[in-house]
Amino acid sequence: MNITITVSERTVQAIREKAEENGKEIEAFVEEFVENSFANGNGEKRERNHNLLAFAGMFSSGKTDTSERMQELLNEEDFDPAEGFGIR
Repeated sequence: MNITITVSERTVQAIREKAEENGKEIEAFVEEFVENSFANGNGEKRERNHNLLAFAGMFSSGKTDTSERMQELLNEEDFDPAEGFGIR
């Protein structure tokens, strides 16, 4: 099915830039966007991932021994269990 829409020149430029960033032709980019945004084959709207999932792993240092080294790390940061972090 072909659909014709009219958008502002500003929107055309934004679509063009996003398509280029993704290495796609404008038509293919818009088609994929519409398909992903609407029906999943049976008329139901697709569920989006929860926004909090975007944070998963964001602050990962890649070090896996931080829980084992907790006391060492807290001492390096001037942490007093009764007072919290110091300002020294």
